[in-house]
Formats: sequence, structure tokens, C-alpha cells
Amino acid sequence: MALVVLLLHAALLGQLPRAAGTGRASEAATALQVRQLRLPAQPLAEPPAQPLAEPPAAPLAVPPAKAAPAEAAPAAMARAKPAAAVKAPRPPAAAAPDGAARPAVDAASAPAPVVPPPAPGGPPLPRYATRLPPPATLQYTLQREAAPGRPGLQAELRWRPTDTQYTLTLGFGAVGWASVGGLDGDGVAPERHVETRRGRELRAVNFRREAGPTGGRITFSGPPVEHALLPGAQDRLSWMLQLPAVLEADPALGQPGREVQLFVAGVRGDAAVWTFTVVDRGPAELPAGTVADAVHLQREPQRPYDTRVDVWLDPARHHLPVRLRLNNRGEGESTDFLLSQLSLP
Repeated sequence: MALVVLLLHAALLGQLPRAAGTGRASEAATALQVRQLRLPAQPLAEPPAQPLAEPPAAPLAVPPAKAAPAEAAPAAMARAKPAAAVKAPRPPAAAAPDGAARPAVDAASAPAPVVPPPAPGGPPLPRYATRLPPPATLQYTLQREAAPGRPGLQAELRWRPTDTQYTLTLGFGAVGWASVGGLDGDGVAPERHVETRRGRELRAVNFRREAGPTGGRITFSGPPVEHALLPGAQDRLSWMLQLPAVLEADPALGQPGREVQLFVAGVRGDAAVWTFTVVDRGPAELPAGTVADAVHLQREPQRPYDTRVDVWLDPARHHLPVRLRLNNRGEGESTDFLLSQLSLP
């Protein structure tokens, strides 16, 4: 028994002889275990945070919301705000169009739906010859049905074409609209139409004329919807010069009962065929004087809260609009634009 105790003490003190071929390996393993026990615990290495993926910047000044990529480190994702919590700033007023603005859409969102042309499978819209009016400035007196006895505001329509481009503006008070673009075989070819309030852009519609299998598209600064860009398409301001250009090129269209169809897009995501029907012809009493043979055309609303339009064109003045009556709620109150002064070169 004493011999057994002695052998145990010798083993604990490392005095026992080592077996051949195993001593060095056993000593190395023991040393490794000691080093592992004595070394302080190392923190787990955190993979470097990857930058948030960002879609290509659109020409419009509204930056799209950022979205973290799927392979981003968990720590980086925890530090990042969700894309839905990031509020995009308002776009600044744009002085000139870029023709390429798109609505700010989250990178993970589906592409904007494309609305097919009206009456798919039906006959295409007619394409008209045009003869554009020369540069002109038209000043109007506004009369509102809600306040017939009050003096009206003054509005001004400025039409400035060149050989290949045009600028068209309409403004009264703090409200304004602008349309800019080019001129092609179909007449006025808008690129961008904006609505402003006190000089600040509120909404916009863009006519993207890229070549490709799908053709051009009409996009908007707000609603995530697209419309097919049809030949001769207009915005809610440019039609006021396109319609005169059509009748100036073909005066026979100014006879009662004739129609002119234009595809018109607004800044709120709407786009539809506007059918202008010639109601009658005759004298029009205006602040600027009497127009002896004004052509009265009317566009009927197609749905609730749609716009009813009555416009009077003067054949003696390049068929420019000498009177315009707009009603944005069907049978509700209307606003009249009555020509008070017309300036031609």
C-alpha cells in the first residue's frame, strides 16, 4: 500500500519515467492546454459593416429611401433605420425639365404598373397635322361663378416656341403651371409639366421619350403609376396650344359637330382621351373686344370630379384661345378666363 502511495506522489510531481515515443507529444499537449487556460478570452471578431445599398440616383432631387442588403452584418442592420422610417425631403422647385424624373419608390418595391393605352384593341387615336402659333402673350380677366360681382384676378399665358423647343406658362396670384418640351411631327411634344404654388413645385408629370421595345412612358413625381406615351400626348397646359395648332392646320375641323381627340395627362397620375366637340361658332364678347367668329369647343367630363372644359378659339388670331371656362367638378362652380389683351410679334 505504501508503494502505491509513493508511485502516486511521484506521478503528481512529474518524476515518473515517460513511455518511449509518447513523452514529447504528451508534454506539448499539456503546454497547449496551459496556454489556452492562461490567455484572456478574445472578443468575437465583428465583420465590417457593409454600406447600405442605394439605387441609382434619379435626376429628380428626391433621394429614394435606402434599404439594407440581405447579406449585411446583423450589427450594421441593427444600427440602420428601417427604410419605411426614413422620410424623403420635399423636392426643390425645378426651373427646367429633365424629362427623367420618377416617383420616389423604395428599392424593394415592385416596378410601377403601366396603364395600357385607352381602348386596347380599338382604333388608334387620330394623328393631326399642326401649324403652331407664333410667340404670344395672352392676358385674361378671371371671373368665378362663386363671386360674380367681385373683380377678377389677372392671369397671363406666355407661349414661347423656337425651332425645336417651347416654353409655356400660365399663372395668376400664387398659383402657376408650366410646360416645357420639344416640337415634332405631331406638334407640341411636352417633356415636363409642373404645378407650382408661390414659386414652389408641388407636382409634376414627365413624358419619357426613350426608344425601346416598350416605347415611351408618362411618369409622375407622386403617384407610382405609369401610362403609355401615345403620339401627340399633351399635358393639362400644352393642350391649349396643341388644339389651336390642329385647327389652324385644318380649319374644316372647326365646323359644328366635328371632333378633335387629344390624349391629356395631369400631375395627379391621371391620363385620358379628351374629346373636344365643336358646339357652335359666333360672336364672343370679351374685355379685349368682340371676336366675330369664335369657335366654341367643349370637352365633357367622363367621371365624377372630372374636368369640364369650354374653350373659344379665334380663327383670325391663329386660333389662339380667347376664352376658357374650366369646371373641375362637373356641374359645380366654374372659372372663366376672358381675354383682356393679346400681344403678338
